[in-house]
Amino acid sequence: MPASLLDLLPDLSAGPAVLVFGTVFLAGILRGFTGFGFALAAVPVITLFLEPAAIVPAIPIVAMAAGTQQMRRAWGQANWPAVRRLLVGAVLGAPIGVAALAWLPANAMRLLIGAVLLAAVLLLWRGYKFEVTPPTGAQMGLGLFSGLLNGSTAMGGPPVILYFLASPEGVAIGRASLLIYFFFISAWSIAMQALGGLLDIKTVVLALLMIPVMALGNLIGDRAFDRSSTATYQRVALLFLAIIAVVAILRALLPA
Repeated sequence: MPASLLDLLPDLSAGPAVLVFGTVFLAGILRGFTGFGFALAAVPVITLFLEPAAIVPAIPIVAMAAGTQQMRRAWGQANWPAVRRLLVGAVLGAPIGVAALAWLPANAMRLLIGAVLLAAVLLLWRGYKFEVTPPTGAQMGLGLFSGLLNGSTAMGGPPVILYFLASPEGVAIGRASLLIYFFFISAWSIAMQALGGLLDIKTVVLALLMIPVMALGNLIGDRAFDRSSTATYQRVALLFLAIIAVVAILRALLPA
């Protein structure tokens, strides 16, 4: 292979490469099953072997490509009014979150996110659900909060995930709504990164290498969802969110 092409490939030996792509595969299964969690599960592990500047811009490309696998069914099931309001809020909130980095320590934000997320998970585990769908203002406010967190800590997903887990509309609609929401958030992230000059040919090559592995895991997770019960879905989703909460708290209290 010409040296110029070799230069575009990730600089990984066999062992780390297996761990990186194994992580992509397992995170794909999680995402295919729950409708969320790919970046939250994959990025912390992959950045042990690759520079964050290389992997973070590639993740939305992989997530968006995988999202097309489930888009046809999710498109007809999603709660579109809620998805649109959450997306508008998230887009508006992200610049505020970026600005907040200048005056609010990221670890303080992570500690707050972890504590609130853990409390919400415990509440949902005890069976809490919205009695009625929250009004438009509350949905846009939650999206704004999600965007703020995404801009300041790159952890904007959990508030939206919690919203749909607590929704009275049921697991299928909530999962479909999450798939649609994260598909468009990924598209927006790609556009912002491109405008910011963060995407280059090496990032695209890395994403193209990960997409087939992610797609296989995503397919397996999607099939597993079709065979699972509502209770199983909720347990898996809440367990993963609890792990995220604990990791966020530990990262805030024990920074590297």
